[in-house]
Amino acid sequence: MKLLLTVHQFYPDSTGGTETLTLDTAKELRRQGHEVTIFAGFHTKRPLRDEERFDSYEYCGFRVERFYHHRVPMGQQENIAEAEHNNTFFGEYFTGYLKRVRPDVVHFFHMLRMSASMVDACYRLGVPTVMTPTDFWLVCPTIQLLLPNNSLCTGPDVNSVNCLRHIVSLSQPRSIDSVFSIAPDWLVAGAVQAVRRMPRVSKGPISHIQALVHRSEFLRNCFRKIDRVLVPSRILERTLKQNGYVSDNMVVSPYGIDLSHSYTERVFRGNERCLRLGFIGTLYKHKGAHVLIEAIRSLPQSEAIELKVYGDAGQFPTYVRELKQVAEGDSRIEFCGTFPNSQIGAILASLDVLVVPSIWYENTPLVIYSAQAAGCPVIASNLGGMSEVVRHNDNGLLFSPGAVSELASIIAQLARNRERVWQLSRANKPKSISDYAKELTQVYADIVRQKREVRCAV
Repeated sequence: MKLLLTVHQFYPDSTGGTETLTLDTAKELRRQGHEVTIFAGFHTKRPLRDEERFDSYEYCGFRVERFYHHRVPMGQQENIAEAEHNNTFFGEYFTGYLKRVRPDVVHFFHMLRMSASMVDACYRLGVPTVMTPTDFWLVCPTIQLLLPNNSLCTGPDVNSVNCLRHIVSLSQPRSIDSVFSIAPDWLVAGAVQAVRRMPRVSKGPISHIQALVHRSEFLRNCFRKIDRVLVPSRILERTLKQNGYVSDNMVVSPYGIDLSHSYTERVFRGNERCLRLGFIGTLYKHKGAHVLIEAIRSLPQSEAIELKVYGDAGQFPTYVRELKQVAEGDSRIEFCGTFPNSQIGAILASLDVLVVPSIWYENTPLVIYSAQAAGCPVIASNLGGMSEVVRHNDNGLLFSPGAVSELASIIAQLARNRERVWQLSRANKPKSISDYAKELTQVYADIVRQKREVRCAV
């Protein structure tokens, strides 16, 4: 089959979990005989003319089509808030691309930066589609379902008041945000309802509010047009359904991972002096590295522990500076930078425990599956997709999100009881990327056949 995979950003510029899943899936699909191309977004900070926004390059033998995104008007679309979820400029180009390339199936791993205009393009041309939502972008324009105070959010309320407050806090000067934040909900809701009833406008603040309040309706309509939605976790399935994303074509299908990364059977090290902890992930607040570092700092220096923090220090430098200030003077904490994904097995083999202290729901972090493949116990926040795959007192331990003292207590207990670490390391192996790709191939064949049967019936 001729397959097109889409992702919001991609190697070599970005190496996060969704990018790794897309690349590993593409490699395995190619190994199983399919022709695979990747269409990726790229956030650019420099101004570009419309004709400069597309190019292509090659990575690992794959042709990668690239769209340079920036929050500025493009083509005839002035409303940049609307373009976040329905970029008509990109949609027009993508329609032409589909006509030229004629893929058998388009698989959306992410739509951010390119927008769900891709779905409409495929639907109009009758191209079969699959979606694997890897986070909460469909429900939340900021992706993370976190409010400005970092409390958890369940999705837009009936008038999108909570979303509007959040967007204002992120995008407007403090003088505007401070006034808006004290306005009562009933007043904001009334203003939103009035804006909703107004004729649509193409630019200005009113157009941005209209885009936000109509976002969910547009995306839910696109969602219903996708031929198969493979949801990787129960928390994401529930969140989608609770927010009106309902489809008979949605099924739960956990990710697979590449098990060839030198995952070796771990040797029990009950006599070693230090409990070796690790954090692997994006160094930003929602991933909770500060919770882990504060937990380490709260324990006496005599506690036999060490922590290695792996992550890109240049991606969110302000937050990293805050982390280093908290960790300053504690020789037990080391910032180690990043590493190629092919080294994940060796990195996990050097750890006794992986800690995933996220303060948002997460979906299912690939790093947890990698740790399980390596037989490395996981301590994780008792939230969302993490608590689905980390079973407390079975293959890992769970703690209340953001609870520094609770996490510190768990770490101290493991440092004093290495036998417990060994007991927790005996986890079941996760699904392989080979099995995952075989499942995808069957899904692709099914929806292609169904499309063909519908056309023949007509």
